[in-house]
Amino acid sequence: MLHARTDGGLNIRNAHDATSVGVWHLLGHSGKGDVLTESFAWVIATYCDPQSGPFVPALGLERAAFAELLSMRFPHFIPPQSWLAAQNKSSGNNGALEEFPDLLQLLLDHRAVDDAHHRNVAHLVASACMGGDHLWQDLGLPERRALSTLLAEYFPALATKNAGDMKWKKFFYKQLCEREGINACRSPSCAVCCDHAKCFGAEEGVANIRIAR
Repeated sequence: MLHARTDGGLNIRNAHDATSVGVWHLLGHSGKGDVLTESFAWVIATYCDPQSGPFVPALGLERAAFAELLSMRFPHFIPPQSWLAAQNKSSGNNGALEEFPDLLQLLLDHRAVDDAHHRNVAHLVASACMGGDHLWQDLGLPERRALSTLLAEYFPALATKNAGDMKWKKFFYKQLCEREGINACRSPSCAVCCDHAKCFGAEEGVANIRIAR
């Protein structure tokens, strides 16, 4: 299961005055209990929090699309006005989020289906890429295999390219470099690279949970 945040949770009495939204507050207003919804709750509570960084307003979505996402995933949730107003800022226009648009486009270009649901998942993953931990952790997932399952379902052509099981953030950035024709590694192959352990290797995790819509 996801671990609750301790720095931004809301209760009913202060919900309309707070500028943060806690993960368990969102889940308490959810109509679903699947892992994907839990991941949306985690990422929204973490990266749509204007008091923390990196701050990714509205997951990089347009205001109407973000409102629709909240309504679909958390139908009983009434966003605090100050929190909602903060989501109107633009994403990807500052140094902290400089790579966000390129990462998002990479994911959008590899969607299994060109629909709003897959678009939202692309924004979810791109937003989590702005975090500082392993991607599965930044997505609030229980383990790395859950991330691999999610990516294989929603971005199968991209996931298949990671045949060597490179760490996902490293893999995404490698894909961006290849798109730009940049050789970011001086080694002729990953096998002989002195930084091999930074790109590959074990990542902590314990559970095996199916991703659901």
